[in-house]
Amino acid sequence: MRLLLIPALLIGIAFAQSPLSSPARVDVVRVNEFYRLNTQLGNRIWPRLGDAPDPLLLVTNNEEFLTRHPSPPNGFTKIDDEFYARPRQFPTSLLATFPAFGPPSVIVIGEPENTDAKTSTPWLFTVMHEHFHQLQDSQPGLFAATESLGLAHGDRTGMWMLNYPFPYDKPEIARSFAHLRDLLLTALTESDPQLFARKAELYKEARRAFVAQLSPDDVKYFSFQLWKEGIARYVQVKSAEAAAHYQPTTEFAALPDYEPFDKFAAHARADTIAELRRADLPSWKRTVVYPFGACEGFLLDRINPNWRDSYFNNLFTLDPYFR
Repeated sequence: MRLLLIPALLIGIAFAQSPLSSPARVDVVRVNEFYRLNTQLGNRIWPRLGDAPDPLLLVTNNEEFLTRHPSPPNGFTKIDDEFYARPRQFPTSLLATFPAFGPPSVIVIGEPENTDAKTSTPWLFTVMHEHFHQLQDSQPGLFAATESLGLAHGDRTGMWMLNYPFPYDKPEIARSFAHLRDLLLTALTESDPQLFARKAELYKEARRAFVAQLSPDDVKYFSFQLWKEGIARYVQVKSAEAAAHYQPTTEFAALPDYEPFDKFAAHARADTIAELRRADLPSWKRTVVYPFGACEGFLLDRINPNWRDSYFNNLFTLDPYFR
């Protein structure tokens, strides 16, 4: 048995001592474009977004590259002036933001081809979505407030945010949600100001009726998801629209999968609205909050253009805007 362990031990030592590479040039171009776009447009997209903490961990097939972290943790090796590296630990398809190494929260994201983004332009605006989570997480007392919701029920991993037993399959809840979704779409697509005001009021009434059917914990969970993920999708779309006249670097524009920002911006909002039209609560479950919450943000832009100024005064809920 001891002899059989020797080759495995030697392989482990060789792997541990193998030199770490630098990130691919294409990855450096993409990451740098995010920082450039956020610096130029972040505060126009959302108040203080451009000033939020912005560490990023890029997950490639073999390695992970950390940048802009105030204190890179043990296990990372400095590769150059921008990046620290370690052997890969996270899935290459990951798109998430969380305090992976303690505060501040880190964007942990795979390369476009390994994620749902697929290509460089949508990947860039997905990173802006994740950066908005960094702004959320940087609010004083945010994590304690999240815990005080009382929805974790002993779960210390954070997986309750994905696995909370919301009554997605309950027929009356599904029907009420479908009605609410249709009213939201009807209001959003109304151009006449007087008709819009009337349809917005109908939506508010239906929204209150939908919430009234839920248990107190279900209300907190659904509201939390709309506030957190739905508005992050809203920021993703607004980032694309803000970048319609932004000139990327020549390196980013030369990427073979680059889609011009003005072209992408022209369909970003319509794509989310079309996604909401297809949204089905029983089958989509939690993922309905992405297009639904984003479209509520679009609606609020018309109801109360200054709603974003008090967003962080109402943690985990958009309800005050619909009263």
